[in-house]
Amino acid sequence: MPASTSSSTIASPAPALPPAPAQVAAPGKNPLMDCLSCRLLSGTGLLGAGGYVYWMARRPLKLGYAATPGIIFQMVVGISIAYWGLVILVDPVGKAYPAESKKQ
Repeated sequence: MPASTSSSTIASPAPALPPAPAQVAAPGKNPLMDCLSCRLLSGTGLLGAGGYVYWMARRPLKLGYAATPGIIFQMVVGISIAYWGLVILVDPVGKAYPAESKKQ
């Protein structure tokens, strides 16, 4: 006589679904850098960090040591960080060319 594998269980109601997520901003709009104080703080912070990285890489060169690939890479990274801060200060994402003007 085969054993029965099915068991009689009481059907429980389906679990409640979580609430729908809030609407996300349109892809062309970035609410991260909307306020001027956020742009100033992050932009000047990145400018300072990039300047610090660059000048720390320049210190051995001023002492007369030869430039190595590591020092040159560190200088490039410092300049890149500084320019990133400059871009945030001058032109935050999507402000120079709004998506609405491209459609016309």
